[in-house]
Amino acid sequence: MRAEFWAVLTAVCWACGSFFEKKGVKLGGFAPVMGTTIRTATSVILLTIISYPFWHQLRTAGLKPILMIAIAGGVFAGALGILFFYQALSLGALSIVLPLAFCLTPVIGVILGGVLLGEKLLPIQYVGITLTIAGATITAYFR
Repeated sequence: MRAEFWAVLTAVCWACGSFFEKKGVKLGGFAPVMGTTIRTATSVILLTIISYPFWHQLRTAGLKPILMIAIAGGVFAGALGILFFYQALSLGALSIVLPLAFCLTPVIGVILGGVLLGEKLLPIQYVGITLTIAGATITAYFR
């Protein structure tokens, strides 16, 4: 299947997940860090089971790629990103938090891809980035 299919499926999962996470944190009276812990522990259990056939890859990968994923994905995107996201969910409306978090993420990613990976952008992609930033700004400003 195409990458776009998986990207849309990701968006559906994240949007639905965010909705129920916000409700669950509020209903349980959880601190954002506790919601993050429940989410992460559940993810670890499920992913440990699903990834079992691929564990042999750890032996041949080397330390550098493992550290890159552990630090960038585990610390920044995983722990800190999710913790900040839960903090935002506990303080703000879903209709404000999601557009800011999930509209600005690809914009920053595209910039990093262009600057650090040398990925070339088409003029229409610059228009898309501009519209995405404008949409997130309008959503946040006109609450």
